[in-house]
Amino acid sequence: MNNRQLLEVSEYVCLGLSVLGTIVATVTQQVVYAVIPLSLSIALNLVNRPKFNYSQSQIDQLQTSWQNITEEFYQVEKTMNTSNQRLEQIEAWRQQLSQIIDQTIESAINERLGKLEVYKQEISQVIDQKIQISMQKLSTEFNVVNQEMQIVNNRLQQLDISLESLNSNVDKDEYLRNIAELKTELSQISQQLQVFNSRFAEIETSIKHGNESNQQQLAELRDNQENQSQEFTQIYQQIEVVNSRFAEIDNSTQKLHQTILEQNQSIGEIKEKQESESSQNNDIFDSINNRLTKLDGLTELDSLFTALVQPLQVKNKSNSQTNPIPEQPSQEREEIPTINNLDSIGNSINKSLKELDVLTELNTWFNPSHAANKSSIEESDNYQETLEVIPTTSSSNDNSEKLIFVGTLKGHENKVLSVAFSPDGRFLASGSDDTIIKLWDLTTQKHRTFEGHGESSWSRGINSVGFSPDGKFLVSGSDDKTIKLWDVNLGIEVFTFTGHEERVNAVSFSPLGKILASGSKDKTVKLWSLETGKEIFSFKGHTDDVLSVTFSPDGKLLASGAGGNDKTIKILQLAENKVKTLTGHSDWFGGITSLAFSPDGKTLISGSQDKTIKLWNLETSQEIKTLSGHSDHICAVAYSPNGQILASASKDKTVKLWSVASGAEISSVKCTDSVISSIAFSPDGKILAAGSGDTTITLFPIA
Repeated sequence: MNNRQLLEVSEYVCLGLSVLGTIVATVTQQVVYAVIPLSLSIALNLVNRPKFNYSQSQIDQLQTSWQNITEEFYQVEKTMNTSNQRLEQIEAWRQQLSQIIDQTIESAINERLGKLEVYKQEISQVIDQKIQISMQKLSTEFNVVNQEMQIVNNRLQQLDISLESLNSNVDKDEYLRNIAELKTELSQISQQLQVFNSRFAEIETSIKHGNESNQQQLAELRDNQENQSQEFTQIYQQIEVVNSRFAEIDNSTQKLHQTILEQNQSIGEIKEKQESESSQNNDIFDSINNRLTKLDGLTELDSLFTALVQPLQVKNKSNSQTNPIPEQPSQEREEIPTINNLDSIGNSINKSLKELDVLTELNTWFNPSHAANKSSIEESDNYQETLEVIPTTSSSNDNSEKLIFVGTLKGHENKVLSVAFSPDGRFLASGSDDTIIKLWDLTTQKHRTFEGHGESSWSRGINSVGFSPDGKFLVSGSDDKTIKLWDVNLGIEVFTFTGHEERVNAVSFSPLGKILASGSKDKTVKLWSLETGKEIFSFKGHTDDVLSVTFSPDGKLLASGAGGNDKTIKILQLAENKVKTLTGHSDWFGGITSLAFSPDGKTLISGSQDKTIKLWNLETSQEIKTLSGHSDHICAVAYSPNGQILASASKDKTVKLWSVASGAEISSVKCTDSVISSIAFSPDGKILAAGSGDTTITLFPIA
């Protein structure tokens, strides 16, 4: 780079520095930032310029540039002066404005403080007036409440006097218990009144202390007054309830007097009837004893009765091995001589007994069960004599069991949902949608009624019943979400298990009778301890309503079946705490409605909404076979005690028997024109009971 180029570069650098300094001086209002770069540029030019030879034109140019720079410097100085003047003016304005603001704020604050003082005085006057008014109201209300309490106390004294007079007239323990309950209720009412008195005293003390409190406490007092008004309204309501309760007690005491008089009259009538009946029975027994001493032909009558019984036994045996509908005319002709023989023997016996006038007594001695059955049928009309029989699809050479109609038990008012035999076969329990359980004595066809389900719920149907292994207790599951335990001998409720959130569909006792299983619409299976009455296990593996639960004969397994959205059978291995799942029923209508273990515990049968019955091998968890024949949902299945026969009930209104070995249908019968909801074998396997939707229970003997 030559000297001339260096000179030009230095000039440009000096010019740039001067411009930059001018800008900085303008922004910061400091002249030094513009003077320093300008002096540096001049010094640089003075140092470098003497070394070179300048022409006149260059010197003129340098002078003009210097003049321009000086002019710019003067202009910058002017702008700085004007800006300083502006800043001084702004500062003066700011001070004036702050003074004005301070004055206005001070005047506004003083004005507001004056107004607040006036408001404070007015509010204190209003509050004092309101407190005086509220104190007057409270005093009047206290007086009214005290008067009402005096009335209540007088009423209580009158009631005590009436109860004492009533105690002197009542001799029955039941009525004494009712009076004791009334006394406890009255004591509770008196305790509530004492609580009210203590509450009133607290209110009085709080009001006295409220006058000495500050403004914040006055605000709290207003809130307390609102709460107290609410409490007073509640107290008035409770007093009205107490008065209504007294009226009810008066009515109940009057009714109690009436019932005592009526029952005394009825007891007197019953005693008179019993005395007359006992005298008649004594006369009958005396006449029987006198006539029996005159009987010399008792041995002959005994032989005649034996001759009568033997042909009947032969006839029953032959009928049990054939179809209930005769197929050939020759069978009818062969039975005629036997019937004629029986008629002749019966006529001879009746003739001889009529001569002795002891027909009823001897028939009762010879066949007491017949007499009991006859009397119960005439009194309660528990049997029907018509039945529609459907021919079976099995072979005519098959000598297996057939369903033959025996009779129908009547007593329920709605469909029968569950039936179960007692372990000794004496009783049959039935649960119905009419909210009650009936216990039938099969020797007399009489029944007892257990009531208690659904007392606090509109939904009361009895979905499942079952006996304990010793036959002393009966368990029932209901739509009211509870499970009840009943004493069979006493006929009373022992305990109620609560814990399910929806209706209980199925219940089952363990073989030892110490654990109870239940399945519910809440999709759970629960285990209950009968010793503690508490829930000990809850299984939540199903995804739909649990419709059936049952224990294996050894008690080690618990099977449960669920509805159509689940369609599975869960096998709970209780000792190992493991679960197996059996699947195979239809994907569309595969809800498991009923389950039953075989007597040896190796096989499980399941009835489903897909119209089929399946047999399962529990060791391999595999399906053994499928039984098809029903035309609608399977409602219930049952194993016979010998493990050779299966029974099934369906919505198609039929009951069917199946051979376990071959899987063939043995017999089919239509006992009613309604859905068959439940079935059960008697412990000896000789009777099959079926509960149906027409409110009846049909009994079938199985040979």
